[in-house]
Amino acid sequence: MTTTSERVVDILVQQGKYRELPQPMKVGSLSFEFDHALVASERGNDLVIIFELKGGTSDEALIRKVLALTRALDVLRSRRSVTAVLTSGPALPETVQAISRVCRVLPIGTPTGPKAVEAVRDWLSVLLPISQPVTIETLVDWSRDIAAEIPSAVVGTFASALVDAAPLGKEAVEESLAEAIRIAVGPALAEGEDDA
Repeated sequence: MTTTSERVVDILVQQGKYRELPQPMKVGSLSFEFDHALVASERGNDLVIIFELKGGTSDEALIRKVLALTRALDVLRSRRSVTAVLTSGPALPETVQAISRVCRVLPIGTPTGPKAVEAVRDWLSVLLPISQPVTIETLVDWSRDIAAEIPSAVVGTFASALVDAAPLGKEAVEESLAEAIRIAVGPALAEGEDDA
């Protein structure tokens, strides 16, 4: 069975392109060991540390470890933002408050049920790239809809030219319309010039 920590790592690696760091993790001359540590590998500057809270885990030790890590990063003038993800057990409010002074805290716990993965992903959304919604153009075939609205007496090269020009913008439609008018009126204007 997959643990919540493993789900967090899977989501961050697959969807956020994070890279898992070997343990113990070195910061300057100091070594730090976490259940998991990941670093953003693309445009992000995040360092994510994951703690599995267990009955025997001392919150004081967790707080000291986070404070020492963030202090070491400060001394090295690191620009990485730190996020502590707390999984498996409930986090005490005092623990969350103490470490939230130096980093972002995501107390995920252990979501269960059919939507457990979705709940974990929702918690991690602040660390993941924004997903683009499906554009309206892919949902609507506007050219087919407008063709259905044009009366059959009007359908022809003129209507087709305007519909074809529409994706290119207002200027393209105006130019297409002007060209159609020149073609339609051109012979009449030429006759008027011959009479003069």
